[in-house]
Amino acid sequence: MAADIGRNDPCPCGSGRRYKHCHGSVGAAAMPFPMEASPGRGGAQRDPRASAPGPRLLEAFAAHRAGMLARAEALYRQALDECPGDVEGLHMLGMLEFERGHCREALELVADASERAGWDDPVIRENLGLVLAKLLGPRANARQQTLVERYLERERARKAAPVAAGQVSVVLLALGSADAIARSIGSIAAQCTADIELVVAGGARADAERALGGWRGASAAVVVDAEGLVEAAHRGTARASGAWVAFIEAGDRYAPARIERMKAEIARAEPLWGFSRIGNARDAAGSGDAALRPGDHRGDEPASFALLRRDLVHTVGNLFVERTLFLGLGGLRDVDDPADEFARRASRVVEPVPMAERLYFRDRVSDARRPEGASRRESSGAGFDGSADVRVAEALREDRAATNPFCPGYPANRELLLRDELRAGRGGRIPVEILRAAAAEWRAKPASAPYGGAPRVASIADASGASNASDAASASGEEKVALVVLGVYRSGTSAIARALNLCGAALPERIIAPRLGINPKGFWEAEAVTDLDARLMRHLGADWNSLDVVLPRDGPLVDEFLGQMCELLAREYGGAKLILVKDPRISMLAPLWHRALVASRYRPAYLVAVRHPLEVARSFEGQGDMQVDSGLALWRAYMQRVEAFVAGAGARVAWLRYTALLDDWHSALERVASRLEVALDTRSRASEVDAFLERGLHNYRVEDRSPGDDAPGSAAAADGVLDLYRRLVARCDADARLPPTH
Repeated sequence: MAADIGRNDPCPCGSGRRYKHCHGSVGAAAMPFPMEASPGRGGAQRDPRASAPGPRLLEAFAAHRAGMLARAEALYRQALDECPGDVEGLHMLGMLEFERGHCREALELVADASERAGWDDPVIRENLGLVLAKLLGPRANARQQTLVERYLERERARKAAPVAAGQVSVVLLALGSADAIARSIGSIAAQCTADIELVVAGGARADAERALGGWRGASAAVVVDAEGLVEAAHRGTARASGAWVAFIEAGDRYAPARIERMKAEIARAEPLWGFSRIGNARDAAGSGDAALRPGDHRGDEPASFALLRRDLVHTVGNLFVERTLFLGLGGLRDVDDPADEFARRASRVVEPVPMAERLYFRDRVSDARRPEGASRRESSGAGFDGSADVRVAEALREDRAATNPFCPGYPANRELLLRDELRAGRGGRIPVEILRAAAAEWRAKPASAPYGGAPRVASIADASGASNASDAASASGEEKVALVVLGVYRSGTSAIARALNLCGAALPERIIAPRLGINPKGFWEAEAVTDLDARLMRHLGADWNSLDVVLPRDGPLVDEFLGQMCELLAREYGGAKLILVKDPRISMLAPLWHRALVASRYRPAYLVAVRHPLEVARSFEGQGDMQVDSGLALWRAYMQRVEAFVAGAGARVAWLRYTALLDDWHSALERVASRLEVALDTRSRASEVDAFLERGLHNYRVEDRSPGDDAPGSAAAADGVLDLYRRLVARCDADARLPPTH
């Protein structure tokens, strides 16, 4: 291959360098390959490490990057025949097997490569972590589901408990000018609740007493001398008489409802503590902004997990805590970031209550403190002042058991934490002894499905012309049906999928676990399906939120993915006669999945979920994914693809409004079963479906009006959305008029 490359041509390894400056140079060094580590992409990749790599290994690497896994595998194996034990050949062949879902084979290859590299190669360790994350998946997912269920139970109990009686003491950390102190006192005086004690701690007594001239609270204010933030917090809390303590730093401001809202959510029978989201005092009109902005933390994990890597509190003034709990924990420590340190220490004892609203506003003009969103100051020391990686390592090694069952240091949660870290591509940062032990444990286990050893499925390039699903199904002697749920994200596809699953449609063992704040009742998607779809979308230069996905009809990449889809169906679903396939990205990739299902002897039957586009768009905005305009455009892109696909698929299709499912799921699914000619058991597990489809699943409810009616600036994005929605609703209504079967 190298003989065909000009010295000024791009290097085939994909580094972006000219060949003469990369692998065409004498003694070319290994270079990192700029690919974000993720299961859908097959992990981090880089050029082969040999100083003079053979052309076959380079060619294999180029084929691998292009998604030609069958060709890349043959070339990797030829290269290893020529140079047995080559670290990079073993490593990349292992990651190829990982992309195919052969995790046990991948583990052996990548672990072997890591051992030969002396366990000092972070890229190999990162990819070994991705493999181990998949193997840990079933146990970790089960723990995550349990954790989510118990967290939701805790939230229900917390909200049902009465608000505890007792005064709130506001401790003003008066380490600023008299004007700054006065601004903060003004916002405290403006609180909706009058039952507040004010303690002013620190700073010059004269400035504090002068600023207190504007205090109009029901309780008298107290001034306490102190030096420094930590001492002010401790002396102020010791002097306070309230059952609950809220802090505020000089110059910062409260939203008018902060104390009322914080007490209502946090002051319960259990000694709780919490914090709100914060904003900029210059931009705030004094009211909380509950809407998440794109990129905001979405609360998709317990806050104690998030605190390991992110500073969610940002400032001591944002803390609201039961006074005896604060004192019992020793209060603040004199470290670079006392609020963050206290939050992580307290979370080992009691899970915090994170408030969604922006109820605290920082004065960034007079305050030189680190602004929200800036990187936490790191240090090389151990303990809570160390880096995020050090804190994760401490949680994984923790000798002292945490008492908060929702925090990562709790013994039952450590494997979940390890899986999450490895899946996020941070295996190269995990202590080597922990990674080696996990790899050794899994290598010692007997191989069993679905982790490896599944039969290979040959390429199905000749299946592209198959169009008669019934003929393909009859060839197997007994009809197999694949129920495929189509629809954009946030349109009720998860609720529909779970209802179908409870009524008899099979899912694989490995499904995506529920996530707090995003989908606490579960996604009901096969991990293997979402991994494959994500990888295919990225090969097409797209992602889940892309508006224009160009799906090729044929070619080597199509043949490769059709083969992988067929292998996935055989490996993950076994011999089930009625299976459920669901991933919103299938709405964009449906033509390929249809061909793979037919070639695998399934009769595809499609159920299209339809939800008001403005509800979908608001849900995206509420999760911090995108603004309403972008959400409407994404809804249109997905549903146009669905409409075009089902029009020419030649398969049975049922249309179902999300509201119809929630209003009367039994009748709705009876009609779906009749329309699709499938046998759904809507009776034996009806109580489970009833419990699952609670009315609280319908958020962001709007009436059937124009998507742009109350979304300022969305007129352009709404062009064509309403007409498309009306067409889809008409199809849903036509299906709803079908009599249900009995």
